[in-house]
Amino acid sequence: MSDLRHSLPQKLNYLCIEGVIGVGKTSLCKMIAENFNARLLLESVGGNPFLSEFYKNRKSAAFQTQLWFLLSRYKQLTENFAQQDLFHQVTVSDYIFAKDSLFASINLDENEMAIYNTITSTLETKIPKPDFVIYLQASTDVLLKRIEKRGRDFEFNMDRSYIETLNEAYNHYFFHYSDSPVLVVNTNDIDYVSNEEYLFDIIEQIHSAKFGSNFYRPLNTSDRALIDEQKETLD
Repeated sequence: MSDLRHSLPQKLNYLCIEGVIGVGKTSLCKMIAENFNARLLLESVGGNPFLSEFYKNRKSAAFQTQLWFLLSRYKQLTENFAQQDLFHQVTVSDYIFAKDSLFASINLDENEMAIYNTITSTLETKIPKPDFVIYLQASTDVLLKRIEKRGRDFEFNMDRSYIETLNEAYNHYFFHYSDSPVLVVNTNDIDYVSNEEYLFDIIEQIHSAKFGSNFYRPLNTSDRALIDEQKETLD
């Protein structure tokens, strides 16, 4: 097993995991933090008092929901990077600040967006950009199954068309993202929580990634089993 799979790149200080609701961002963040002694920074989704109403009627609660997320993310990130941590070289987060505008563009009307952009233009200059982004990708069907499986009350009966819109917007955004290297990982057929080999494969991909977009489609469990079986036969 390559040494690259057991360490993060030395120049990597701020790693972000991104993807649509339910894709598995937080799980991967926790695994990286645990395996590589990274500082864990997780978004406070459940703390948004407007979120339940937003999922019932997106138009009526969109502006309040979006501003709460914007200011919450700003506060969390600025406080995190203002504190020095001698025990953790790397910070790993399950969101990037820039993606907030992606949600805003989908959910806010023209007047609300004007106010939002005025606030964002002031805040974003104070937020560091990530050194590397992992974008976890999945089909809408897979995302809906994972959302249902985790069973959060405010996500009950999630609107398929909304997830489809988010999925398309995320794909477009991260396929054109240029602030740092991006590793796009198709997660339709993998479960890195149950099989850590996928985690170490992803880490190896980070080491070899070039600036810009990098794409990785991991082998699913059946493919891995077949390869292992073929190796045993050859041995």
